[in-house]
Order: sequence, then C-alpha cells, then structure tokens
Amino acid sequence: MIVNQLKTLDSREGIMERISPGFPLSVYQTDFAQAQSPSALVPWHWHEDFQICLVNRGIVRFHVVSQSYRLAEDTGLFINCRLAHTAEPESPDASYYGINVHPDLICPRPDSLVYQQMLLPLLQLSTSSVFLFHRNTPDGRGLAEAFTRILRMADQKEEAGRELLIQSELLRIWPGILRLGNGSGKIVNAAQNLRLKEILLYLHAHYSEKITLRELAAHSHLSPGECSRFFHKATGMTLFSYLLQYRIRQSRRLLSETDLSIAQIALECGFSSQSYFTACFREQAGCTPNQYRRQNPPA
Repeated sequence: MIVNQLKTLDSREGIMERISPGFPLSVYQTDFAQAQSPSALVPWHWHEDFQICLVNRGIVRFHVVSQSYRLAEDTGLFINCRLAHTAEPESPDASYYGINVHPDLICPRPDSLVYQQMLLPLLQLSTSSVFLFHRNTPDGRGLAEAFTRILRMADQKEEAGRELLIQSELLRIWPGILRLGNGSGKIVNAAQNLRLKEILLYLHAHYSEKITLRELAAHSHLSPGECSRFFHKATGMTLFSYLLQYRIRQSRRLLSETDLSIAQIALECGFSSQSYFTACFREQAGCTPNQYRRQNPPA
C-alpha cells in the first residue's frame, strides 16, 4: 500500500504514483496519525483522475471548491476530475484510503457510446461532481465493497491479471457511481473551480515575494473585497492564513532537503525576518525550524 506523500507539479496538479507502469490507477493511504506535524493536511491540488475516498479510521474533513464534507469511518466521497480539493483530520487518528482512476481506464474513446453515456456527463460537469456514499444503500454498499476488493488486489503484485481484475471491478460499479451522483451529488460551479485554481497558482508562484491583496485581486479580475470573500468561501480560510500555511510547508521542504541556513530559508519563503519565521513555524509545526531539521536532516 502506498502511503500518501502527495507530490504536485508547479501547477498544483497531483502526480499520481500508479500501481503498475502504464496502468492509470493509483491506490494509497493517507494516515494523519503518522504525520510529522500536528497541523498536517493534504494540500490543495487537482488532477485528471476521478478520486474515490473511503475513511477507515477517525474523522476526515474534505473541502472541494466551496463545499465541505465531514466523513466518519466507513463513509466515502467521490470527487470529479480537475476539481480543486484538500483533506484534513478532525480526529488525531484520522485515516482514509484513496483510489484515483483516469477516465481512460473506463473508456478511452470519445466517439464511443460508452464514453458518451458513462463519462461525458461527469467530464462536462453537467451532472453531479461530488457525492457521499455509505454502505446503507445498494449502490453505496456495492461501491464500498468494490473499493475494498480493489485495495486488496492492489497489494497482490504478483497475481497474474491483477490490473484486468481491478478494471473489471470499476466497470461493474460505474453505472452505480452515475446513479449515486444523479441521486445525491452536488454540482461544483466550474467557473468557481477555475477561479480558485487561478488564485492558488498565483499564490504558489509568488509566495516568496510580498503579496498584496490588491495585486492578487487585479490578477483575478476581482475587487479586493470580492477576492477575499470568494477565497474564504471556497476554502474556508482567509487568503493570508492560506499563504502562511503554504510558506511554512515550503520551508519544511527546504529544511529537510537543503543545507540552507534558517535565515536563508526564511527569506526564500517570504518571511520578513528569521524571528518572525521561527514564531510562525513553531505555531504551525509545533517545533522550531532547528528542531524540525534535527528530526528530518537533509540526506
């Protein structure tokens, strides 16, 4: 089982580690209890895969473009492709499994009837984009049980035909996924999704600089007030709370991967002074930058 250490491109598009080369499916576990920081979360990102998550322990909060879902054990969430999303623990033992599926694994040909009926409604975001599933409905139980079988098969690396068996499970339950979506799903506003990604891209590209709300709003073609309100509604965070969190995450990477001094890292990550950086780092990570580096020395 892959333990989720989510990597992202500069575009914040998730890089998926596949279960085998050329097979567009990933299976992983995100265990917040094993995180190095008490403020651990899965960073905001998006990808071309459909994502199916199932909480196996504790409580996990998922955010998907202005929508928030609090999932307890044995509850799952389907997230459509290209939607910006994140996850964070609401209990210290929180953990969930994820299966990421590229649309090509369901049907690679846009000119086929299967593609038109089974994929296009989701890819156009014209029907449900996000929905919960439980074992207390026939389709939800079928999806949860298939999810469990796929997890088991993903670990059986030596079994001949493993990938074909996994694909057959997905094809068998896909009509049920569409029924669940049409019955209980929530549509995510495509324009809001695009706007959120544009703002995130700007913050990630300029985090080492001094960023003003006016500059960010102008980039997003919004007034400062509209920009601030939109981001808070979309993410549940203020712009500058998110920026601080992102800067600390980048500093952790530099602390564990480079020999840069603490003062240099503070400057690289957009902090005005080493003392301010240290205070913010301690609040976010629960330790000082020096303590973090001693626990996670550069290779």
